[in-house]
Amino acid sequence: MKTIPVTRRVALGQLGALLAAGLWPGTLRAQAQTAPAARVRFAVLNDFHHESADCEGWFETLFGTVAAHSDIAFVAGLGDLANKGKPESLAAIKRLAATARVPFYPVPGNHDNDLEKNTRIYTEVFPGRLNYSWAESGWQFVALDTTDGNKWSDTTVSPTTLAWLKQELPKLDPRRPTVLLTHFPLGAGAKYRPLNAEAVLTPFVDFNLRGVFSGHYHGVTKVAHGSIECVTNVCCSRVGKNHDGTAAKGYYICTGGADGNLTREWFAFSG
Repeated sequence: MKTIPVTRRVALGQLGALLAAGLWPGTLRAQAQTAPAARVRFAVLNDFHHESADCEGWFETLFGTVAAHSDIAFVAGLGDLANKGKPESLAAIKRLAATARVPFYPVPGNHDNDLEKNTRIYTEVFPGRLNYSWAESGWQFVALDTTDGNKWSDTTVSPTTLAWLKQELPKLDPRRPTVLLTHFPLGAGAKYRPLNAEAVLTPFVDFNLRGVFSGHYHGVTKVAHGSIECVTNVCCSRVGKNHDGTAAKGYYICTGGADGNLTREWFAFSG
């Protein structure tokens, strides 16, 4: 696993001093005022790149394998569900994800916007799954649209997403353990990080943020901010390759404990 050190040089802006020191105020505060939570297990998958009907068997096996893990409450899908933004590919992932028999919580990736350079097709297939949150066993999960059309680098998270955060986060409990899910990586110094990533992280500064999961960069990376980790993973694609030069595809199975601690385990998948 590649660990990206957080230094004052890469952790610039409003959060710079906090992140460079490995601190997160909301998480520190929650150690003394933790809201009730229970154990929760969930799967995190990213970068599916469904291309054609030839991919059907691959993803049927993938979701079946994930579902075989015990006590999985839901599956998160972190973008690039489709390889070229085709509605039939998005619909296929939605249909195949349903075979896991647990809720599927996706976010859009840049390739999901390839045809029209916006999220219209994605939202037709996945209504209500653009910017949203939900609770599970006392844990809070926030899923965000971090796409900028179909751009793959030098991106900016949209004003719409930032406005949603401003409006909706006050409705959540900052003491509860919280997990953030995005397509584009948010950790300081991460490859393909949006230019305004700190504008996404800043609203969570008073939250008991326990982890940030992202996709886009097809490789296992970790940016540590004290006890909080912003991570990416290899892809789950049949047709796509990993950007870090590795061959193995895989996913995370994560466990949130009643004590508010979050752990993750990596599992390889070969179709």
